[in-house]
Amino acid sequence: MFRRLGILLAALALFTVAGGHWAVLQSVAWAQMLRTYSQDATVSAAIAKTFSGQYPCGLCRKIAEAKKTEEQKAPEFIAAKKSPEFLAARRSMLPAPFVTTREYPRVVVLDPGSAAPEPAVPVPLRA
Repeated sequence: MFRRLGILLAALALFTVAGGHWAVLQSVAWAQMLRTYSQDATVSAAIAKTFSGQYPCGLCRKIAEAKKTEEQKAPEFIAAKKSPEFLAARRSMLPAPFVTTREYPRVVVLDPGSAAPEPAVPVPLRA
């Protein structure tokens, strides 16, 4: 249950970060424009008028304006420099690393000839 909820929330966050909400809003605006324009003209003329870009609706203008302001407000991260006193204080608070010596067993190399018995000569064809 919680895993599915987590996956759903992660997918929703990724969708929003990628700008998917603008695509959904733009699709809604296009659908409204198609409905409005098709009342006065043919469907093909309404499609041409909707996607030409020459006759944007109010929602299309608001979406374009919001996209511009979102791009202009891009966050700028500046890394602050740490003072040497802070670093020295943090170093004294950390415990010393735990160091141990490890001993590994020695590798025994066997003579390849002693690993398996020699096959019977001649090799029997039938038992």
